[in-house]
Amino acid sequence: MASFQVGDQHSIKTFLTQYTLVEGSQGGDCQINSAYSARTHHTCRFQLDSENSIGVRRFLLLAVEQTALDRLVFTSSLVEYLIKQGISVTPCIKNQQGKYISQFGDCLALLLELPHGTHPDHKDKTTCEQIGAFLGKMHASSVDFSEEYGNPRSLVWLNLSAEELLPQLSIGDASLLKEQLERFKSTVDSQPNLPSGPLIGSLFKDQLFFDNESLQAVTGFYFSCTDWLLLDVAQAVNEWCCNEQGELDKHLTKALLAAYHQERPFTPCENQYWQDILCFSATRFWVSRLLTSLIPEREGCPSIQHDPEEYKNKLKRRITGYCPLPV
Repeated sequence: MASFQVGDQHSIKTFLTQYTLVEGSQGGDCQINSAYSARTHHTCRFQLDSENSIGVRRFLLLAVEQTALDRLVFTSSLVEYLIKQGISVTPCIKNQQGKYISQFGDCLALLLELPHGTHPDHKDKTTCEQIGAFLGKMHASSVDFSEEYGNPRSLVWLNLSAEELLPQLSIGDASLLKEQLERFKSTVDSQPNLPSGPLIGSLFKDQLFFDNESLQAVTGFYFSCTDWLLLDVAQAVNEWCCNEQGELDKHLTKALLAAYHQERPFTPCENQYWQDILCFSATRFWVSRLLTSLIPEREGCPSIQHDPEEYKNKLKRRITGYCPLPV
């Protein structure tokens, strides 16, 4: 597990000396908005109050361990590609050497500038339609993106994580996890002809920026990789189309899937494996949150905490029912 430097005012200002931002940005006040340390990456959101009339600028710092250079190369290349394709994602900023990747303490890091906008405060049809349309456009426009990066949350990762977690889980939770490991192994072994390509990897609330009801931009490509496109769709549905009990809201689910289908039609094979992928996606976030919960709270780091129980409940609901893909 990597040890990440805490994102505080001093470390951020030191980090920013590698960049030439608009004059006055580095000299203004730096305010840390939030930070999150997982086992493989650290994110920090902060804002700079400029000394001139530019106003407040908001940024996202993504730090990974030194051995994960390929991960940042893939992420920055994908972001750059999507921007050229007209997809609304937040840009990576180049440092004074004209490179995207810089140093943050002992780690490698990317700096992305965030737009002014608000995160969606509730789940509704309009929000789900725009999320579905964004994903569909992103996947459809990425067919010529040639770079690849293996999914860091693959079955191999899941098996290794289970070895650590199983002794600490209740009998019921351990049984549930083992069942899903077998289920996904069976899916992988069947070698389904599922469309693959670059994924964003997650679409949570703080990754979306809206102006009123219009999606302006998406950020946070720290889970980006190459895998089945359906994994992105499953994560979005599990995150945005559920009620408080974790059950799928049919109206929200159909809205998101229909908007996606209009940009990139689903294949019959994707429909066949849809429930399996929904379950795997829920399992993957349940496990990652369990792992992160084992990391001690770090003093001086206003870290975001995510409840593992949320995705365990969603997994149980996906096992018993789901909404099919449009045809």
